[in-house]
Amino acid sequence: MSAPNQRLSIDTLRTLRTVVDTGSATAAADRLNLSQSAVSWKIKRLEAQLGRTLLRRDGRRLVATADGEALLAHARRILDAHDDALAYFAPSRLKGRVRLGVPEQVGLDRIAPLLAEFSRRHPRTTVQLSVMQSPVLRDALAQDTLDLAVHQDYVDRITSADTPLWRESLHWCTSAATPLAVAKSIPLVTFGTGCHYGWLAQATLREAGMDHRIVAETPSLAGIQSAIGSGLGFGILNDRAISNDVMTAAELERRFPLPDVVHALRYGKRARDAALRALHEALQEMLGSIAA
Repeated sequence: MSAPNQRLSIDTLRTLRTVVDTGSATAAADRLNLSQSAVSWKIKRLEAQLGRTLLRRDGRRLVATADGEALLAHARRILDAHDDALAYFAPSRLKGRVRLGVPEQVGLDRIAPLLAEFSRRHPRTTVQLSVMQSPVLRDALAQDTLDLAVHQDYVDRITSADTPLWRESLHWCTSAATPLAVAKSIPLVTFGTGCHYGWLAQATLREAGMDHRIVAETPSLAGIQSAIGSGLGFGILNDRAISNDVMTAAELERRFPLPDVVHALRYGKRARDAALRALHEALQEMLGSIAA
């Protein structure tokens, strides 16, 4: 068999990286200012060129295959070197430090690549990232310990100070393998102090006159998913946090419907200098396409 064409297009490698980073051809198209058909065509042409399948679907997301991961590792190095070379001859004038906060529900797999790219484009800027619960993020903005945050709140609490990014439903969840029955006392799994999901669960059950108890508190999404998935208790999760070992609890969903939430960007008290505005714009561009 003849060797594949060894000329790999920078634009095509960037398309592959963006599809994997965003998990969606539609989101990648928005970020790259291309049509979805153009993104799909670039990926199909690359797969045909190499004779390998590079992407597969995992639930809602497009993820890299083993061959895709291998190529992506090279692609990231190539693109970094390419962008560094361009930046050397056209250096960014932005400088300063931005203190950014995000909730874990956004996903570091989405945020980290964006921040890495932002730092390469603007090497004289520093982004200090903190991951916290949304109520804590809002307090930090008010206390001027954060400059910018992605936070999550109920639809009716989003204000004119917010830039909405995407909307999600909340769900009562239980173990997919060993689903719990709704008993007289509801065992709850929460994120602990500062968890508005926990507050919502308790307030909803209290209003309905249902006895409940907290059986586990963990600050991490992985911990919540593990506790619910093992059958330890019920918990509230947003759409994108429902993992393979977790499913919606039909009876609780029917009896106690939950409100939707919105993920939004909010500035802190600091003056909106060029570096802060640039990061806000980059986050809005990438995260605003998550619902796609």
